[in-house]
Amino acid sequence: MANFQLRQFHFFKREPLEDLPEAFKRPELLMTSGGGELIFIADSDGSIHIVNRAFIVRSFVAISEAPDTRITQMLHIHQARTLVTIEENVSSASSRPVIKLWPVDKLMRQTDVQPVTVKYQQPTTTPYPLTAVAVTPSLSQIALGFAGGHIVLIRGNIAKSKSTKQRTLHAAPEPITNLHFVTDDIGTSVTLFATTTAQTLVFDTSATSNKNDASVLEERGCGIGCSLVNEERELIVARDEAIYFYTVEGRGPCFAFDAPKVMIRRFKHYLLLATAAPSPMVAAPTLANVSDGSSSLLQDADSRIYSYNDATTFTILDTKNKLVAYTGVVAGGVRGVATEWGSVFVLGGHGTLDYFSEKDLLEKLDILYRQNLYPLAVKMAQNGSYDLASVAGIYKKYGDWLYSKDEFDSAMSQYVQTIGYVEPSYIIRKYLDAQRLVNLASYLQELHTAGMATSDHTTLLLNCYTKLRDEEKLNQFIHTQEDYQFDVDTAIYVCRQAGFYDQALYLADKFSKTGMYLKLKVEDQEDIKAALEYMRKLGDTDLSAYMAEFGRRCLSSLPRETTELLVD
Repeated sequence: MANFQLRQFHFFKREPLEDLPEAFKRPELLMTSGGGELIFIADSDGSIHIVNRAFIVRSFVAISEAPDTRITQMLHIHQARTLVTIEENVSSASSRPVIKLWPVDKLMRQTDVQPVTVKYQQPTTTPYPLTAVAVTPSLSQIALGFAGGHIVLIRGNIAKSKSTKQRTLHAAPEPITNLHFVTDDIGTSVTLFATTTAQTLVFDTSATSNKNDASVLEERGCGIGCSLVNEERELIVARDEAIYFYTVEGRGPCFAFDAPKVMIRRFKHYLLLATAAPSPMVAAPTLANVSDGSSSLLQDADSRIYSYNDATTFTILDTKNKLVAYTGVVAGGVRGVATEWGSVFVLGGHGTLDYFSEKDLLEKLDILYRQNLYPLAVKMAQNGSYDLASVAGIYKKYGDWLYSKDEFDSAMSQYVQTIGYVEPSYIIRKYLDAQRLVNLASYLQELHTAGMATSDHTTLLLNCYTKLRDEEKLNQFIHTQEDYQFDVDTAIYVCRQAGFYDQALYLADKFSKTGMYLKLKVEDQEDIKAALEYMRKLGDTDLSAYMAEFGRRCLSSLPRETTELLVD
């Protein structure tokens, strides 16, 4: 797939955090968050460190009995205020991963908290690493994905490890790489998205469903950490050539971005990507050979996130506005990403922690103005919930810039968007001075369509049509007006002076401008017969008055018809 060149900006400020707590300086860290105003860090010694907004750290020992046991995965289910940890013995091929549920509120108050250990059975006699875990917000379902290709579903009161039932949901020849639950607003409909190295799947795991059939969304998968679910309940899959969006119905749009991806996360409407080329000194780990059941496989697979050279790139994609909002190098690779407190935190492989804060909309727009990227500025302002008056101000800037380049047609397209917010005289003066009557007429016409025109605007519009000799538009305008909010006498005068007598007669007749109607018929068109027929409809008083004015002309042209009218 061709890679479209996305415009790149620095819409995020990046600041390295200094004087970090000791928890961040330990080797082989894992970091996660989950929307609960806390960041969780696990180290290789089996300790978990909880960091609050003030960067005050509360630590506890999660593993103490086995020196070779590591926390290999963490999930924070903030709706249930529960931290899920996966423990594995990295030196034993026969060990079984241990899943624990930690009550976060108790962890913040007590030091001797006992977790709930989730009971489950391995789907095969050969132990395989646990490569993916997903938990519903209600803690009523947990899905386990294994490197051997099996997905195990556990239902019940998982928080208390009571009344749980387990079944194998899927068995595939390829390793399971990612699992994501999606629930409806009341939690009755539950969907499980799954990816393997070769497929993208979806399951219905609602309480009323006991089906094991998987719906294959695509015969392509992705790597560990390269998928997520957004707020619209879509699955997003990051492959090297593009980012794909899926619903339960199938694949939707894609976002071209060609780079080898090793991680994807989400922040607001942004996608956070770690992309890199493998180091020539270190072969990139894979999940292809899993027959030996080595428990170190997960560790190797997870290390995809940070086993790349120092050229690992962290990119923030704005999918709404189709641009790169930030790109930069993270030394040692990206070890973890947390999105809390309205900001992004990136843990680097060399023990660094970078803080990314989004610039405000005014700063972003100023950057775009300096590069004359007004269409993008308009789009960003609209997506950023800017009020209509402010958006109109951007259209005005865009129009002014185009006008200064003598691109009058394009400029008028922007000025039309300002109707109702920018004083019309500002635009009218520009185009009167430039004698761009076609553009001026289109603007005045849009003013009338929007109901923002005054009588002066109408007069000016009629003048434009008559000077342009555009009879079609003149007729269309005159015959389609409903309220006629303009000076009729002036309009008739403009049409008469330009020789558009039919249009002047239409207005004179419609607004009972009898004297003007007769002048047009007698003096301009010299249609005496039509004038006499029109006067025949008048009352005696009006007829006497108009005969005194036009009678001599009528008698000289049609004496008999004029006399008959007087006799009658």
